[in-house]
Amino acid sequence: MINFAEIKPQVNPKYSFVGIEKKRGKLIFHLPKGFTQDDPNIDRFDFKCELFFKLYKLLKIIQKIYQEKGYLQKNIKVNDRDGVLQQEVGKEVVVKDAQESIFYSKLDALDNILDIYDELKILALVSRLSKSETIDYSKIYRYLHKAIFLNNGAIFIDYIDVPSQQISYETSDIVAMYCYLFSEIQQKLGENINPKIAALSTRFREKYIGDEYSLFSENHYPLIIETLRDALQTIDKYTPLKDIDYWDFYDAIEKFLFGELDDTKDGKIWGFNNFHSVWEGICLTYLLKQTNSCFVCYLNSRYIASEIIAHLSYKNRIIDLSNIFHVNGKDIFPDAVILSFQTKDNRSNSALSDLVPPKTSYQIEKVKNWNDLRYYTSFKCNKYQLKIAQINQNHELENHTFYELAKFCKLEADVLIVSSLPDRFYSYWEIWDDFNIEQLQMMKNLNHVFYLALKFGILSSDRFFQRFIDYVLGSESLLKDNIFYLSLFRDKDRLRSLKEINQSFGNFLKKIMSKISIQIIDIKYANFDYYLNPGNREEIKSRSIRKQFVYEYLIQNYLENNQNIVKSWRINSEFWLPIYRKNLPVLTPGSRYMDNYVKLTGVNIMKVIDSYIEG
Repeated sequence: MINFAEIKPQVNPKYSFVGIEKKRGKLIFHLPKGFTQDDPNIDRFDFKCELFFKLYKLLKIIQKIYQEKGYLQKNIKVNDRDGVLQQEVGKEVVVKDAQESIFYSKLDALDNILDIYDELKILALVSRLSKSETIDYSKIYRYLHKAIFLNNGAIFIDYIDVPSQQISYETSDIVAMYCYLFSEIQQKLGENINPKIAALSTRFREKYIGDEYSLFSENHYPLIIETLRDALQTIDKYTPLKDIDYWDFYDAIEKFLFGELDDTKDGKIWGFNNFHSVWEGICLTYLLKQTNSCFVCYLNSRYIASEIIAHLSYKNRIIDLSNIFHVNGKDIFPDAVILSFQTKDNRSNSALSDLVPPKTSYQIEKVKNWNDLRYYTSFKCNKYQLKIAQINQNHELENHTFYELAKFCKLEADVLIVSSLPDRFYSYWEIWDDFNIEQLQMMKNLNHVFYLALKFGILSSDRFFQRFIDYVLGSESLLKDNIFYLSLFRDKDRLRSLKEINQSFGNFLKKIMSKISIQIIDIKYANFDYYLNPGNREEIKSRSIRKQFVYEYLIQNYLENNQNIVKSWRINSEFWLPIYRKNLPVLTPGSRYMDNYVKLTGVNIMKVIDSYIEG
C-alpha cells in the first residue's frame, strides 16, 4: 500500500492525467486542475490521503457508470500474489469509441481487500464449535456417585466431564485481521460498517496494535504496517488448518501489506488518464441535483448515471431544446442549457445558486383576532399577508397551525423564525406586480403552492389547483370540504373560486417568464489563468467561443419561431472551471471575461466531488 508521506503532489496545468505516476524512481501524485502548487496544504499527509480515497471512490463510480452505458472494453483480470500487476499496460478501462484510457492501474491492493468482502462468510467463519465449561444442572444426578457429602448437606463434585457443544463467537485471527483492514479502508471511503465486522476489527486492533492507533495516520503508518506484517507471519505460522477461505483472506492481506510499487518501472501507476470527461460528468450531475428538471432545456448525458437521467422529465420542461443543435449536417452539443433568472441589474443568476443568502430567515407572525376554522392559517411575513396550511389538518383546538409549526421552528414571543417550512406545510400569498428574484426564493423556502407547481411540472393555468391537489393528496382527491383548500384560499369574507385561483397562477407564470434568460453551460477542464491570459485569446476564440456563437444562433432561431413570451429571453454563456479553496462555496463567480460575453464560474472541485460520491 502507498505511504502518503512519501508521495509528492504536483499540479500540472497542461496534464490531463490525475493519479499516481512513478518518475525517476519517485512517486508523484498528480492533482486535478484547480489546485495550486503554492498551496501548503496539498503536501500534508492527511490531505493526500483524503484526496486519494475520494478519487478512488470516484473512479469506482465512474467505472460502474461507463460499464452500464456499454462504453468500456473488457477488463484485464490478473491475480498476482505481490499486489502489483506484471503487465506493462496495467489494467485499463477504455472507452470504445474514443479508444482512450479512462482508468489505468498497476495497483490493486485496495481492490483485493474490498472485492473479497462477504459478510455472511465472515460471520460464519468466526463461529466455531467448542467444548463448553457450562454445567448442565439438570443432569447433576448422574454424578452423585462421585460426590462428597459435606456436614451441612451440600455435595462436592471434583469435576464433571460433560461432552456438550455450543456456538461461540471467537474469531480466527486471519479473519479479524481482514476485518481490521477492511474497516480502516471503509472509514476512509466514508462507508458504513456492519457493527459485527467493526467489533471483530476492534478485537484485532486491541490485541495486536493498540486501541489509540489508526492505520492511515502520518505518525503511525510505517510502524503499524510493520506490526501488521509481523502479525500476518505469526498468524500464518501458528494456524494449523488452512482451507480455501483462509487463503482468500491471506492473499488479500498479503497483497495489501507487501505489494510495493518501488520495483515497478517508471510510468503511470494508478488514476484517470483523461480527467476531462470525468470532470464533465461530475459537474453536470451536480447541476441536475440542484436544478428543477423543468428548468433543464438540454443536457449532454453521455457521462451521467442512468438513475440521475431518469429523474429528467422531457414533457415537463418549459422549453425543450433537445433536437435543435444541428448545423451544416453535423451535430454539435453544449454540455447543458438551463433557464436562469434575471436580477435587478439585468445580469443572469444561475438557477443553481441561492438567490438570496442561504442563511436568510423569515419572521412569521400570527394575524391577531383572526381564527380560520378554529385554527390559525393567516400570518404576516415581511410585507406579505400569507396563509399556511398543513396536510390533514383537523378542527381540534390544540392543533392550531401556528403551534404545529412551532414544533419544527424557533419560537420567539409569538413570532416564528424559519429558514424554510417543513415539507408537510404549504403557503400562499398574492404575487404582486413588483415580483422579483428575492420573492421567488421566498416562495421556494416557504413552499408557496405556485412555486411547487413549477417543481411538479405544472406549466399551464388550466385546472391548476386540481392538478396540484392530485400531486399532493393523490389522484381524484375532492375539493369539496377540503380543509387544505379552504385554509389557503379563504379570506375573511369569502372563499376564492377555482377560476380565480387558476387565473392568479396564470398571471404568476407570465411574471416569472418575463424574468427568465437562457444559460448555456460548458464544462471546461482548465484553469482560470488559461482563460485570463491574453496570449491564449485567439486559441480560445477558435476552440470555444465560436461554438458558443453557434449555440446561441440555433437557440435564437428556435425562440423566434416559438411563442411570443420566449422571444424576449436573453441568451448567456457560462464556462465552469475547476478551482480549489477550502472555504469557497461550490460555485463562485469569476472575473469579467471578453466584455462579459462569457461568464466564468469557479467550481470548488473538492466540494463537487463530495456531492458526487455521496450520491
